[in-house]
Amino acid sequence: MKTPLVVLFCLVLLGIEAADAQDAPAAPATQASLATATSDIWLPGKAWALELDGAGFTTRDNEIQPDGGRYFLAENAKSHILVSVLLEAAKAPAQPEECQHSLEEKAKSNATLASAKLKGVDYRTSRELRILEFTLPQFDGVPKNQKNIFGCLIKDDVFVDIHISKLFFRASDQPLFDALLQSIRIVPRDAAGTAAPVGNSILLFREGSRYFIAHQYREAIGPYKQALEIEKITPTLDKNLWRVLLDNLSIAYGITGDLVHARETLNYGVSKDPDYPMFYYNLACVAAEKGSVSETEKNLTLAFERRANTIPGETFPDARTDDSFQKLLLQKEFLQFLNSLYGPTQ
Repeated sequence: MKTPLVVLFCLVLLGIEAADAQDAPAAPATQASLATATSDIWLPGKAWALELDGAGFTTRDNEIQPDGGRYFLAENAKSHILVSVLLEAAKAPAQPEECQHSLEEKAKSNATLASAKLKGVDYRTSRELRILEFTLPQFDGVPKNQKNIFGCLIKDDVFVDIHISKLFFRASDQPLFDALLQSIRIVPRDAAGTAAPVGNSILLFREGSRYFIAHQYREAIGPYKQALEIEKITPTLDKNLWRVLLDNLSIAYGITGDLVHARETLNYGVSKDPDYPMFYYNLACVAAEKGSVSETEKNLTLAFERRANTIPGETFPDARTDDSFQKLLLQKEFLQFLNSLYGPTQ
């Protein structure tokens, strides 16, 4: 199995700093992740979700936290608007006035951070949502002109806290804020079988990658596996990082001799992304390790047919130089097959 590109992706990802939470003056988020037309944020066991218009937004975080709450963060790369949502179950029956109190506390805390008085402070109600809106002109004496809209509602004793913000706000940005705010609604969902693993898939990816780069493949399996389980429920990773996650996990399984789980991981990858060639290539590696010539040739053919779909910067490997196939290369017929597939060696 070939690993140079996935190691490069791991190194790039390990250099990315996590985005700051929005309850402080916002900074542009930097984590790569997957954008969707709508975003649904939910808690396990609840028959509803908070839905908002995610068109143009990239998910930076979407995780079940250790206390059972969910934190969601997304950024619009074009407008640089950030939106975060926190779902948190109340420890006691929630009272309607708690939303107003929460918004007032947010206004006070931001006022203490500001170098100048908050501008345009406005409390209002839109449908079931209590709203606080203001602009933070400066922070530590530096002009920021950060527009903030906080929203709060209570549903089934769950607090829903929403924050929309943008640094260097201009009046022309207001319709974008208004449209995003209007898109927020509660929608029904099937609460059955929605147990979600705790954790942040991108942080777990980083943890696994540190082990992977250090060739500690057995140690890499745990965080990679947990990251994949989270991705199955709440996808956050960019498509290519998701591919690398599965590649790395399958390689870690293969190198440590667990060919069953390596194959299981790769088959899952094929079921979700059937055009990515490296899933088939690594399935061929697994088959070669097991000595199955026919399975190896089948998957190499499928991989080669899709070789144009590699990740940008990735080179489709030549199986004739891959250690995974060295035993089969002792067979004349297999070498002839590879030469017919790849062409004459250079």
